[in-house]
Amino acid sequence: MNFSDVYNIYQNRINKKLIDVLNRLPFQHSILIKSMKYGTLIGGKRLRACLVYIIGEMFKVNIITLDVISIAIELIHSYSLIHDDLPCIDNDYFRRGNVSCHVKYGESFTILAGDALQSLAFNVLSTHIMPGVSDRNRIKIISELSYSIGSTGMCIGQTLDLQKDIKELNINELEKINLYKTAFLIRSSVRLSYLSSKFFSKKILLLLDRFSIAIGLAFQIQDDIFDFKNDAKKTKKNTNENKNIYNTYPYLIGIKQSQKKIKILYQEALSILKIFKKKCFIVNNLEFLTDFIIQRSK
Repeated sequence: MNFSDVYNIYQNRINKKLIDVLNRLPFQHSILIKSMKYGTLIGGKRLRACLVYIIGEMFKVNIITLDVISIAIELIHSYSLIHDDLPCIDNDYFRRGNVSCHVKYGESFTILAGDALQSLAFNVLSTHIMPGVSDRNRIKIISELSYSIGSTGMCIGQTLDLQKDIKELNINELEKINLYKTAFLIRSSVRLSYLSSKFFSKKILLLLDRFSIAIGLAFQIQDDIFDFKNDAKKTKKNTNENKNIYNTYPYLIGIKQSQKKIKILYQEALSILKIFKKKCFIVNNLEFLTDFIIQRSK
């Protein structure tokens, strides 16, 4: 079985699990549930969920446990995206080839949908059956996810991102934003999967952290390049200055240097996977996923 087949299997699996969880909620005909479904089920590559499954595969975690973690991660990711698109934050009209959630259902319902998706993620983590996971480890998992998305993680990253238009950043400040805003949720996807296993080693966790931060930062820089090229085309057609291209890697250091930085991060990720190989872990699918995440076309 090649990696494309593996990816499709995991992508289809998490999509079905998300549909099942959302369909079990009460008030199915309410605008709240409709907007939650729209923000979660319309498109999405499910890269974070796939990362959960593949890390879990490495450390022999029960697939049902990985389902629970993947659902929670994708619900959190969906909440973050529909809130990011709001006029008061990024003001994006489109998401995944469709109109954004706030365009379809209105800002008020989109804010509530994001809030509800976040709380649902923690409800799933705290109540669903997770074979092989002790209550103590379940608490560690919940604590890790909450730490990675709040004032110590994704939310502070988004705050720093909103503030970046006030002044021109240097590259270290931009990397800090990317670390909190993007890389921490990717790191959490890896950590949650590892914390649900029978293994525990601080050295292995440190290696996993280095790996996930490398691919998380590379992922964000790649997105910056895509957005820079797209916004530059729009700016040529529009005399109004488009500030969305500023304070990003390609604007600060250029596309070539940004691509060079991605290659450095890619090599860092691969060097860590070589260490896991020496420790007799099977990392083939993780290598393929790393290639897919970092070298994707969009």
